[in-house]
Amino acid sequence: MNRHLSLIVALAALAALAAGCVKLDSKPLDKHYYQLSATRQAAPEITASMPTLKVRRLETSDMYSGREIIYRSDNGRVQSDFYNLFFIAPGSMLTQELREWLRISGRFEHIVSPGSLAMPGLTLEGLVNELYGDYTEGRTDAVVKMQFHVVDEASGHNEIVFSASYDERIPTTNASTEALVSAMSTGVTRIFEQLETDLAAAGLEE
Repeated sequence: MNRHLSLIVALAALAALAAGCVKLDSKPLDKHYYQLSATRQAAPEITASMPTLKVRRLETSDMYSGREIIYRSDNGRVQSDFYNLFFIAPGSMLTQELREWLRISGRFEHIVSPGSLAMPGLTLEGLVNELYGDYTEGRTDAVVKMQFHVVDEASGHNEIVFSASYDERIPTTNASTEALVSAMSTGVTRIFEQLETDLAAAGLEE
């Protein structure tokens, strides 16, 4: 009996020692979180000429809908980065940025979300087609592709009154994740600039 008890105690001691070694040798996961942002160079001085616009949440292609930053490399390889992530999902992040961008533009009477009690006639919908770092053939580019359309829900037929696609490829200053996210933000900014200009020229006035 004493022999069995001694064996159990010895095994328990070894287990405790092993657990201690694991804790001493293990390192915490070093994750980094990033935000995409669209930055205006100057606040516009424009009188609102278009009606209230409802902006739905941007959809995102399945490959780019997660928080992990995506990279493409040679031989068709696609990788997601477990250690470098967007702070929230790209669709939600870019929706917030787009609503704020259009609000500040001054071109619309109001910008509202789907949860609003307001009943605007026009609704903007969008899709993030691609959002990744392109490291193929020696490149270090950020690729951002988006498409948008405006639906006139007041028409009774949900007629599409505006549709456009945008494609930006921005070279990064170096191969770091920080440089990639900065280049992605530049691509998003340029797309929002083009979208704002095209909406203003689309004749959506009331």
